[in-house]
Amino acid sequence: MNRNSIRRRLLVGLISTTAVVWLATAISSYRDSQHEVGELFDAQMAQAARTLLALSGHELEELLEDGGDITGRHVHFLPEHPDQFKGDEYEHKLAFQIWLRDKMKLMLRSDTAPENPLSETHYGYSDHEINGERWRILSLVDYENRFMVQVGENYTIRQELSSDIALRIITPMLLALPFMALFIWYIIGRSLSPLTRLTTEVGSRAAGRLDPVSEDDSPEETRPLVEALNSLFRRLGYAFENERRFTADAAHELRTPLAALKTQAQVAARASDDESRNRAIEQVVTGVDRASHLVQQLLTLARVDPEIGLKQKQAIRLCPLLGDVMAHLATHAIDKNVELELNEECSGKVLASPDHLRILLRNLVDNAIRYTPPGGLVSALVEIERDELVLRVRDSGPGIPREERERIFERFFRLPGTQQQAQGSGLGLSIVQRIAELHDAHVELDEAPQGGLEVRVRFPLQRD
Repeated sequence: MNRNSIRRRLLVGLISTTAVVWLATAISSYRDSQHEVGELFDAQMAQAARTLLALSGHELEELLEDGGDITGRHVHFLPEHPDQFKGDEYEHKLAFQIWLRDKMKLMLRSDTAPENPLSETHYGYSDHEINGERWRILSLVDYENRFMVQVGENYTIRQELSSDIALRIITPMLLALPFMALFIWYIIGRSLSPLTRLTTEVGSRAAGRLDPVSEDDSPEETRPLVEALNSLFRRLGYAFENERRFTADAAHELRTPLAALKTQAQVAARASDDESRNRAIEQVVTGVDRASHLVQQLLTLARVDPEIGLKQKQAIRLCPLLGDVMAHLATHAIDKNVELELNEECSGKVLASPDHLRILLRNLVDNAIRYTPPGGLVSALVEIERDELVLRVRDSGPGIPREERERIFERFFRLPGTQQQAQGSGLGLSIVQRIAELHDAHVELDEAPQGGLEVRVRFPLQRD
């Protein structure tokens, strides 16, 4: 059985608790029985002492008045001959003495009592050691204060009776403990059977089977686990479907540039003059650049997964990072004769991953440059609005019709008529949206003041 087994922990815990409770009950019963037996025997000693005084006091008075000498007389408790009645084994553990108080003379005693007083206490209960054994002594005097009776009882009687009572209580408990353990084992096994069934059902599933686990027969304790499993299956189903769609879309998108590369390569191989060959080679280079950009975007999109999340975030000033990205893309803007503009007064921090935030900024600015015609303007600014840091990237391109703005975040989606205008992959805004989700940010699309598209990303503001 596994060391971390719930069954084992329950068995050990319940059986140990039962044993401890029974042991505490036995100890408590033994102490209670000692107390009750002590009170019972004290009452019997008191009754015996008063009976001795009542029966012997009058006769002793008459003997003393007649001048008789009964000092040291003793009464036989134990038999003098083997054929006599042996009595009970406890008789030799009982003793009594009757004393004349004014002279402290021993008038009468049992043959189990010594000739010296059983106790120095002349009234009430006391404990004394006699011949190495512990005795309980009761001393009483008559109403005329002439005679004192002392009754003694060996503590062994009480201890044996208390032990016998406790043993009679604990023995059934000890005998019942194995049956109780077996019963607990059976009940725990029946109670954990839903987990066993759930384990069997999940373990026997094929790798592609992601339908929900039935919750009909699930007890309340396992229902959260079943719900968590079903939620996991739903997320896995979504992820698998997403990956299948992604793979299909990527294969479709890569097929076109690869086919174009093959065609241009064949044209270059069959060209009869240098001009046709050079023009075909230029088309091959352009196709390779487009395919490289598409592959790079695909790899970026594969790495940015909202289901995985970010491992490390830190407070980052957005403006310096934005300026660095725009400087890096300046060559591309110059080649296309597009002006870049950055608001120099921007400020504010966001809690983000530097690498992911750089990818988001690069895709926004690169996308704006690609769709801005020569001689156009791409501007970026950062503003603080209440508890948000708002990034705005604007271009003077054709913009996006309002009815198409929801679809623009779909992978590989491009507006009709823009394929030739901008050699994009259709993944830029999809990557931006994924990274924004990882940073609890929101992406909004609107019309730019210069007539193109304005992309707003609202980040939670990180306070200093």
